[in-house]
Amino acid sequence: MQWMGLGNLWFALIIPAIIVLYLLKRKVEDRVIPSTLLWQRTMQNWEAVKPWERLRRNLLLLLQLLAACLLVLALIRPAVLTEGITSDHTIIVVDTSGSMMAKEGNETRLERAVSQAKALVEKLGSGQTMTLIEAGREPNVLVSKSADKELLLQAIEKLAPFSGTSDQIAALSLAGAIAENEPGSGVVWMGDGSGERKLDGGSVPAFSGSFQFMQMGSTRENAAIGVFVTQPTEKGIEGLLRVDNHGSMPAKGKVTVFDEQDKLLDTDSFAIGAGSSQTFSFQKLAVSSVYRAVIEPEQDGLSQDNVMWSVPFAAGKGKAVLYSPEGNRFLHQVLQTVGSLEVETAQQAPDAAAPARDLWVFDGVVPDKLPKGNILLIAPNKKSEWLPLAGEKELDQQPRPVTPDDPLLKHVDWRDVHVAKGYVLDEMPGMKSLVRAGDVDLVRAGIMDGRRMVIIGFDLHASDFPLRPAFPIFMQNVVNWLSPGQTAPIPLAHPGEVLTIPLSPGATTRTLTYPNGHQQSLTEDATSKTMQLPELTGLYRLDEGMDTGTKSTYFTVQMNEEESNITPKSVSVVQKNVEGQKEREEATATDTTGALGTKELTYWLAAFALLVLLVEWRVYQRGY
Repeated sequence: MQWMGLGNLWFALIIPAIIVLYLLKRKVEDRVIPSTLLWQRTMQNWEAVKPWERLRRNLLLLLQLLAACLLVLALIRPAVLTEGITSDHTIIVVDTSGSMMAKEGNETRLERAVSQAKALVEKLGSGQTMTLIEAGREPNVLVSKSADKELLLQAIEKLAPFSGTSDQIAALSLAGAIAENEPGSGVVWMGDGSGERKLDGGSVPAFSGSFQFMQMGSTRENAAIGVFVTQPTEKGIEGLLRVDNHGSMPAKGKVTVFDEQDKLLDTDSFAIGAGSSQTFSFQKLAVSSVYRAVIEPEQDGLSQDNVMWSVPFAAGKGKAVLYSPEGNRFLHQVLQTVGSLEVETAQQAPDAAAPARDLWVFDGVVPDKLPKGNILLIAPNKKSEWLPLAGEKELDQQPRPVTPDDPLLKHVDWRDVHVAKGYVLDEMPGMKSLVRAGDVDLVRAGIMDGRRMVIIGFDLHASDFPLRPAFPIFMQNVVNWLSPGQTAPIPLAHPGEVLTIPLSPGATTRTLTYPNGHQQSLTEDATSKTMQLPELTGLYRLDEGMDTGTKSTYFTVQMNEEESNITPKSVSVVQKNVEGQKEREEATATDTTGALGTKELTYWLAAFALLVLLVEWRVYQRGY
């Protein structure tokens, strides 16, 4: 039994009010009678000092109390669980997040949800319709208000899990909006309630119709690899691995490390308490481009988080070219000390046909055509096809950061920096202002023609910037951003995310190999590739054809760590009362023994109360 309108419970005050009325003495009308002999007992009762009398057995009172109780029950809207569909329009929301791949007996949670959804479709009655919503990374309406059982079954059969976290708030908002616009709608949510996004009642629109949560999960035991990193050291390759136990019982098992050729390198066993973690250190691993760690727990609900890849990274030496016709001792010195760059000083301006480099630095000169590679441009004093120079301007204001949280400005203090003159640039697509003095942009950064670019819009000799501690810090940030392939590995990513992959300048061919063996040719003539990752976890390999041979770069895509906690949770929403006001949070049942729905008893109770009132009126007329 559920109560859909407990906010109306205060109407129960009418019950004691009725009783009080029967306790009060009734007012009488004076009449002249022949004798008071037969009225002595009545007279004694009315002559008492107290204004009330003893409650007597009264059929009218009993009938009125019964009618009041029925009306109060009708106002608090009791509902009973029923099998099948009770709403005219049912909105089914199926969670397809990573935790729905957890095993429940011989089937996964999603397979159980698919089976339950099919059972609901089969029980659709005449005139009833159904909407199917997939609660994935973004909610997706697969079928909208249809009575076609075949269409609904086909859409349900195509539901597939993904390795990320579903946006439950967005899915509930969508379902609530549809239910609000379609009278007689009810929402059925099928999932396990897991996910990193917490449902806040204030963020979810109130449901005016019924809401039913069907729990698909019961298992909570799961062990997962939380972290696996490897790095080169003077003594060889070292690895660090952490195993997390997300369950409520101790977990035991074995952990194994393999190389790129699936050769076993090391193995160990683990015994982890409930809700705890254990860290393993592997010393002197054999040299390999990538490593794969595998755990084999004795009890495990989710196998997709039992494997993790690691790519050892050692900062390499990038190639940079500095072209400064007037010479710049500050710039040359700082480029030699920051980053991992082999700096070559050019004696003449390079053109577009120049050999590719990781970084080109132009000081006081603007090339007509940009060479292959990322660009650092200082003191742009000439207009070109790609550089909209508007002139030069005296500055009377100090530099100030426009976006202080940008990685290029990390730990850079501009308060003691003074700049005499700056170059005025018009708008450049893909470039954003980082530092400004008045209305003049002193530093811009962004992507232009597929290459990363930073523009310092003033002459270093016309400022005290090279003399400030902020200068080497800023240049370190700039070099790291303009040569990411040499300074940092490609970060660990999750399926469906947008990832920027650094590309080697000058590569003649580029091929991206997916974990399932599928290969994709990259034709971008750029220094980076931004792509949305598919729903595939595992090891990705980028092969680039260079003059010196093939260069292979690896990166890994893993399931979101939050999905490893497969403990079932409940889902609750805000329910609206009859007046349309937000009333309370309603947490629904978490049973999956049948296709559940709710049926309100409000109208039956109201009809019964009306019948009692008719009987009470008839009794009153007869004088009982």
